[in-house]
Amino acid sequence: MVVLSLGILFSNSRSTNADPAEFLCLKSHESTSLEEMAIACYSDNGCAYVEDNKGETLRDYDVASVAAALGREKIEGIVTSSAPIMKQITGYGYGCKPLP
Repeated sequence: MVVLSLGILFSNSRSTNADPAEFLCLKSHESTSLEEMAIACYSDNGCAYVEDNKGETLRDYDVASVAAALGREKIEGIVTSSAPIMKQITGYGYGCKPLP
């Protein structure tokens, strides 16, 4: 019984340490390329995705101003796991999809 409880404890602790899911948020997901788009990103994985799709990475863009920059279209997108940012930018017409 104790062994089973420890197994459950360890499996639960591993799932909480996993990186949060990241989403690519753009005004339009019709394009298959991010070519020449300025995309804010905060993780190596997210930035690599942007670079692999020929986008311009804006690493560690100021989190406090990123939603306003997207709203004013100073930048074209963001890779984020932040639910508050995603909620805020949907009001500006952005849609978010999980990174593949």
